[in-house]
This record gives sequence, structure tokens and C-alpha cells, in this order.
Amino acid sequence: MTHLPALAPEPGERGRASADLPGMLAATVAAWDALIAEVSHIPLSVVGRHKKRTAARTLVVLGSWPEGRPLAAIRADALSGITTAAPLDAIEDRIITAHVHDSAEEILASLERARDDVATWAASPNLDQEALLPVGGPLGVVPLATLVAATSYQCAVAALDLAPLGVRASNELLAAGLASLVDTVGAVAVQQEGAITLLALTPQLRIGTATDGPDWCTRQVDDEMPGPALVCSAGLLLDIASGRASATAAYARGEVQARDLGGLVTVAQVLAGAPGLPGTEGLRTALQAYTASAQAAQRVGNALGSAWLRLAGN
Repeated sequence: MTHLPALAPEPGERGRASADLPGMLAATVAAWDALIAEVSHIPLSVVGRHKKRTAARTLVVLGSWPEGRPLAAIRADALSGITTAAPLDAIEDRIITAHVHDSAEEILASLERARDDVATWAASPNLDQEALLPVGGPLGVVPLATLVAATSYQCAVAALDLAPLGVRASNELLAAGLASLVDTVGAVAVQQEGAITLLALTPQLRIGTATDGPDWCTRQVDDEMPGPALVCSAGLLLDIASGRASATAAYARGEVQARDLGGLVTVAQVLAGAPGLPGTEGLRTALQAYTASAQAAQRVGNALGSAWLRLAGN
């Protein structure tokens, strides 16, 4: 039997930002393009699926506004070495107060500005010098390019939220959002000084992240890659990560399969040390469901078999 090497970062690797910066930013711009194309003609006063929010409420916080934190401000912080930022909730509250009742044309224009900001930066001569600069934000302190690419996750979740209005989340958009989510897990884990591996095996994209000290890698993988894995559709995993779907219910229905219980519990424990990070909260909850199962196995002892207890690390 051939044993494949485990996923592991190279010294100095910083996820997708160092491994494939052009590809990461191209996928991010494409995610914006996909979302904007889908929402350009929907009525923004109609309610989507999440918390009875209108399309305007869903989209307005994604746009580039002076009241928010546009890319120019994030870049300025990175160049100045500023690694703190206002809470995301406070930023979004300002935007909602100022712009949720703007016209559809104004809200769509803000999305175009956000998209164009990414495209312009991706083509700038200073990109390579700026991409790995640390900057603060809702993900903690991460490379600037990692924070920028995280917007593709937001685009994918917004498209899923607006599905009742006829918005379609293409496989390409879902894959871009999933890639950002998994890369974010690696970026968050290194801040917690935790060594993890996590694979997401979906029909749209098979991708994994692994950490070692301050380094992490995020790469496409195949089904044979060893390591803790979640197996489901990309849309469902994004829904779980964003809190739109119940992980427990998905497991019960057989919509999510898992591989390497002990490794998944380790990921859950590492993410538990990262407070309030969007895109990891739901995923952390999903993984912690396995911790609860492990505790139940411990209570009933040998009745459930020692193999489960060993996998759970108990």
C-alpha cells in the first residue's frame, strides 16, 4: 500500500497568500463578479432566508462605504503596522444605519467599488510587498491578502442567503468561498499556536489546511490525502460555518461524514481559543459536536467500544 505524505507547510508559508497569490486574488475577484451578476436585477426589498433580512440588508454590509472599512483603509493600516481594528459588528452597524435604505443603484455601486478595489490592488506593482503584511480585523491578525480573500466567503454566503430570490451560487463561487474558509482556519489556528490539519472534501473542491508553528499551508488535495476530514457539499459546509445550518441535524441526516475523530476534536479545541471569528464560529460548533459524542462515549465506557475513546483522545 502506498502511504501518501501528510499535508504540511514549508517554512515561511502563509497559506494561499504565499503559495498562489495571483490565483487567490483572481478567484476573489471572480467571486465578486459572480455575486454582482446574480443580484443586479433582484428586488432588494424582498426578504431572503436568513433572519428575515431583506436583500438590501444582506448586501449593504458587503459594499465599500466611507462609514465602513474599505480596502484603502485596511491597506493603510497594514502599511502603518496597525494590527487592531474596530469590531466588525460596530462597522456593520454604521453602514446599515447610513445606507440600508439607499437605492438599489447605490447599493449595487458599493458592491462594484468593493470588487474594483480588490482587482486594482491585485494588479498593483506593490502587491507582492504588501500581500503578507500583518493586519488586524475580524479574523485576528492575518496577512493582508488573507483578509482580502475572505470576502469571497462573504460573497458565497450572501448568494446562498438570497437563493429564495432566485440568486444562484455557482460551483465556482462556492469553491472560492470554501477555499477562503479553509485558509482562514489555518490562519486562525496559527494565532492559537495550535498544530492542526483539516480537509474539506466536497464535489466542488477538495482542499485542506495544515499548520506548524507560525506557518500554514492551504492546498488542493485528493480523497486519499491523510488527515481529519469533513465530507459534504461545499454549500452545506459554508452554511454550517456561517450558522445557517445545524451541524447536528446534518450529521443525523447523513449529509456530513467525518474522518479521523481525534483529529477533528483537536481542530475544535484549537478553534475554541479564537473568540468570535466569522466563518469559524459555525465550523467550530460543528466540530465540537464530535467532542460531545466523545464525552458520551466515555460515560458509557466499554459499551461503545474502546476504539471510539482512543479516536476521541480520551
